Amino acid sequence: MSFSCNNLPFPEVAGKINLIRTHVPSLARPLVCLPNIHPKAGLESPPQFVAATKGTIVPQLTAPAMNCGMSVYKTSLTKDDFSEEFFKQFAANLRAGVRPWLTRWQTILQWVGLYKRPKTPYDLSKEDLIDMFLHGAPAAARRYNIATSDVINMEYGGCVLSEEEKQAVHLPHLVPRSAWINSRHEMGYNFGGNHFLEFHYVEEIKNEEVARSWGIQKNQILLFYHGGGGHATYHLGRYFGRREKNTPFEKVALFWLKLFFHFGSWDGIKNFHMRWQAYFSRIPFPATMHNSTEGKRLVRSIKIALNYGYAFRAALLRRIIDAVPHKNAAVSFLWDAAHNSIMEEEIDDEQLMVHRQDAVRVFSEKPVMIAGFNTLSYIGIGQEHTEATIYSATPSAGKTIVRFEKEEKSKPDFSHYTLVSKRKETELKRELHKTSEGLFAVTEELEKASIVKPVVYLRPVGLIKGH
Repeated sequence: MSFSCNNLPFPEVAGKINLIRTHVPSLARPLVCLPNIHPKAGLESPPQFVAATKGTIVPQLTAPAMNCGMSVYKTSLTKDDFSEEFFKQFAANLRAGVRPWLTRWQTILQWVGLYKRPKTPYDLSKEDLIDMFLHGAPAAARRYNIATSDVINMEYGGCVLSEEEKQAVHLPHLVPRSAWINSRHEMGYNFGGNHFLEFHYVEEIKNEEVARSWGIQKNQILLFYHGGGGHATYHLGRYFGRREKNTPFEKVALFWLKLFFHFGSWDGIKNFHMRWQAYFSRIPFPATMHNSTEGKRLVRSIKIALNYGYAFRAALLRRIIDAVPHKNAAVSFLWDAAHNSIMEEEIDDEQLMVHRQDAVRVFSEKPVMIAGFNTLSYIGIGQEHTEATIYSATPSAGKTIVRFEKEEKSKPDFSHYTLVSKRKETELKRELHKTSEGLFAVTEELEKASIVKPVVYLRPVGLIKGH
C-alpha cells in the first residue's frame, strides 16, 4: 500500500507538496500523505502529512501549535449511566471553573501588567509552569493530584526531555513574556474551532484479547479529546517561526515582539543571521541546521512546548474527574498522543527529524485513535512494521466522512444521534449520525498496509464544543 503524495485530488494540497519538494532539499524520505489528507487554509503544510529531514529542522512542515493532540480517557461508567440529565450536569460542572474569554484589549493590558485575570482552581503558579515545561505530564500529575501511573499511558510518558537536556534548558531564552503570562491559565480547557471532547460507548469489540488487556468492555463509556497544546504552544510556535495562520494584527504585533525577544541580548545579536532567516524571512520553508547553536535552541523550544501540551491534556483529565456527576466513577488515560510534532527518531538506522502535521506516531502494541464525525470512531492497535508511513497514522477521518456524504456514499443514520453542548447555548442540540463508510475508507487503508489492526468501534453520544 503506497502513501505517496503524487496524483493528489486536491490542487491546493498538490501545490503545497510541490513547494515542499522544491524548497526543502534536506528531505531524507519520500513525503507521506495519509488517507484523510485535505486542504486547510493558513497552514504551510497540509493536514495528515509527514516529512523526515536529515540534519535540519523545518517548523513550517507542521502546524504552529505544537502538540495539539488526541486523548482517549476510559471510565468505569457504562452506556446506561449516560443520559441527557447526566450530560447537562457534566457540561455545567466542566464549565464552572472557566472564566470569560479575554478581549483583545484585556489581553494587551494583561501583557503590560495593568490587568490581572481572576484565578481558577486549575491555574498554575510560575513554579508550576516551570515544572511543566521541564517535566511535562508528570509535573501535571503532581499539581492536579492524578495517579502517577496515568502518565505511563501517554507517548514518551508525557515528557520528551532527557535529564541531561533539562539541565541545559534556560527558559528565559526560550519562553516569551506572553507565554509566561497566558500559559498559567485555562489549563485543560479548549474546545474551540475543531477541538472537542466527546462521550462514546463501546459498540463493537473486534479484538477481545487486546480490549480486555486495555480494560475495555462492551458498552463502556470512553471520552475522545482533540485539542491541547494551550497558550504556551500557541506562543512558542509563533515566536519561533513566521506563520501564515496569524491574523494581520498578530503579524504586525508579533514582528516587534519577536524582534525584541530574539535580538534583545548579545547572544541574539551574535546569531542574528540564523534567527532572522529562521523566524522572520519570507523564504519558503526555512531550515535550521539541527546541530547549530540556533538549531539546539529551536529543538529545546519544541520540546518544552511538547511537554506543556502533554501537561495540558493531563490537566483535562483532572477537569473530567471533577466534572463527572458520579463522584465514585474512575477516569484514566487509555492513550495520549501528539498529532503536531517534530521529533528526532531513528529511521532505518539513521537519525532523522520527523515532522508530523495532524498525524500521530504509531507505537507497536499501543492504541491508535481515529475519530469519526457523527459516525463511529475507531481504536486500533499499532503494528511493528510501519515504515511506509514513517511510523505514523491519521488521528481522524472527518474530511473523508464529509466528502463521502457530499458524494452520497454515506446516508443519514436515523437510529443514532449525538447530544451537543455549546457554552453559549443553553439548550442541547441533537445531531443525527451518518453511516460510517468514510471512516472505514480511512481505517481500511491503514489496516491493509499493516499500520494498525482494529480493536473496538465507538459510538458517540455527547459532544462538548465552544470556548
